[in-house]
Amino acid sequence: MRKDFAQKHPEVVARFARVTTDAYADYLKNGKKWTAGSAEVTKIAKLTGAAPAGIPGLLAGNHYPSAQEQVSANLLGGGIGKALQQTAGFLKEQKKVDAVLPSYQPYVEAKYLKTAR
Repeated sequence: MRKDFAQKHPEVVARFARVTTDAYADYLKNGKKWTAGSAEVTKIAKLTGAAPAGIPGLLAGNHYPSAQEQVSANLLGGGIGKALQQTAGFLKEQKKVDAVLPSYQPYVEAKYLKTAR
């Protein structure tokens, strides 16, 4: 999301983070109940245009980190910044970008997620 929007509307960003982490938590706890006919899958199908029958399998193939995991050193606390750094280095080797920043951690922000708790 754009930095200027986040700065002007931190409450919206925090609420989005809360809704997202709540959905992740529900899936982690009740994922087996998210079937093709469930309300959750029906909503996803409506939003994405995907066939409801395929959504449970797609969901099962992903990892949905808890809020605690997201703010950990493995993700927002450093891991994502390192992954961005490695990706930028690879893209530079492939001549897809001209330069690599010394750090991408300034573009990774956990404060809205922490506020949403």
